[in-house]
Amino acid sequence: MMVTEILDDLLKQVPDEYDTSEGSFFYDLLYPVASEIQVLYNKIDVLESNAFALTAIGEFLDRKVAEQGIYRNAATFAKGTLRITGKPGAVVLQGAKAASDSMLYAVDETTEIPDTGVVDVTATCIMEGSAGNAKVGTITRFPVTLPELSDVTNITAFTGGYDSESDADLLNRYIEKVSRPNVSGNRYHYIGWAKEIAGVGNVTVISLWNGPGTVKVIITDSDNQPAGDDLVAAVKEHIEKNRPIGADVTVESAEALAINISVKVASNVKDTLQKTIESAIYKYLSEVSLNKTYVSYAKIGSLILSISGVDDYSELTVNGAADNILLDEGTIPVLGSVTIT
Repeated sequence: MMVTEILDDLLKQVPDEYDTSEGSFFYDLLYPVASEIQVLYNKIDVLESNAFALTAIGEFLDRKVAEQGIYRNAATFAKGTLRITGKPGAVVLQGAKAASDSMLYAVDETTEIPDTGVVDVTATCIMEGSAGNAKVGTITRFPVTLPELSDVTNITAFTGGYDSESDADLLNRYIEKVSRPNVSGNRYHYIGWAKEIAGVGNVTVISLWNGPGTVKVIITDSDNQPAGDDLVAAVKEHIEKNRPIGADVTVESAEALAINISVKVASNVKDTLQKTIESAIYKYLSEVSLNKTYVSYAKIGSLILSISGVDDYSELTVNGAADNILLDEGTIPVLGSVTIT
């Protein structure tokens, strides 16, 4: 309620023989009371919406899902390998920093450069989250001069940096648990165990895939792309701690199938068209990942046509054909090339 509405209700309780117009004694007396009541109403509204999982956010959602033994996955740090060049015998100290254009990475352990003048060391991004992930060759400098060290580059991609689990993903895990109870090592139990590891996106489970007692768990990362070896290993280790006795569990990353798009577009938008179309198709393919058995040719066409500035399209092909792309079990579509004319 607005302050004026609350104030009107309060002034209605004042006997008619008294002046309640703006600036009167009763008006001035009750206005701050109405303001405080509005503050209380706002707090009640917040508490009411955060009392239920479907409308709760942030810390309130954490508290609600904890009632079911579910906890938000924390952000993780990207890791990889640096190759450092310097004078033989020089010491690379633990915590020494290397940098990309926008991020710093700290050496994990103190190491001495051998006679070859080159040493490979593991390092960790100093900031948690996906911003620390880096492609090969993008970490190329020391932010400050380090004695007797001349060059640095990352010879592996830095991976494993995942953002803190979003409210939407946390809510989905909560709904999955309460609507599809995880009991007795059923398939939902395996899905739940896998998603308890930070960085896991979608999960599918194949029961008895290699005979009695066997279970295959197939996962994607949080971007619904193929999962890295470290993530697969973490899921495997976690499931092994929780699985029923006697179950033989295999954990694998989903296999990627590149989806290559070619299309002729009638549009007056040029500068951003490529990026916009790629973004829309990437998002759609992410939604398909381990959730659908095919990539829809018609859906891709409708996405292109729905983009602002696109008047029409023709000659659309998906992997060289004008047809749906079927997906084998455990295969996910990933965006390949997008050719627009």
